[in-house]
Amino acid sequence: MIQKIVNRIINMYLNLKYAEENKIFTHLSVNEKIKLIQLANNVNGNIFLEVGSYLGASSCFIAAGIKKPGKEAKLYCIDTWENDAMTEGKKETFQIFIENTKKYQDIIIPLRGISVEVAKTFKDIIDFLFIDGDHSYEGVKADVDAWFPKLNKNAIVIFHDIGWAEGVQRVIAKEVAPRAKKEGRLPNLYWASL
Repeated sequence: MIQKIVNRIINMYLNLKYAEENKIFTHLSVNEKIKLIQLANNVNGNIFLEVGSYLGASSCFIAAGIKKPGKEAKLYCIDTWENDAMTEGKKETFQIFIENTKKYQDIIIPLRGISVEVAKTFKDIIDFLFIDGDHSYEGVKADVDAWFPKLNKNAIVIFHDIGWAEGVQRVIAKEVAPRAKKEGRLPNLYWASL
């Protein structure tokens, strides 16, 4: 009963403060949206990267956490925007992403392509990495192998869909958890500082 009341209050807060962002279709729960804002807000660095930006909901909540006076941060959003890893099949979604994220266009830099290919030419050192792309073991492992060498010391990494995606679970267990200095988890979201 108390948890339901708390969730309703949190949802009302999100609808008031982040009304535009909350209208974007997403599989993120209310608690996951808030956690992304909090995690992004607590990062001291300036380079944020998201793999699997889809329609831009998670991008907006990360950007909301980044956006504070005097902070010169950038959020690189990587996707093919062709629904390659989505269950509803091929569909061009880039213009939807651009429209959904226009409030944060001063922070968000879209990089269109397959994550591991984009990583080959990406030069910045990453302070915050959110992975929500291909959920197969091979896909998640490829993203980790491509992006982890570009992480700053004490970077935070976040994975969505740990609650059900076996590939995400296996990669976290084998590659991330053994290196984690600090970990946290919601039912379907995992984060660690490395």
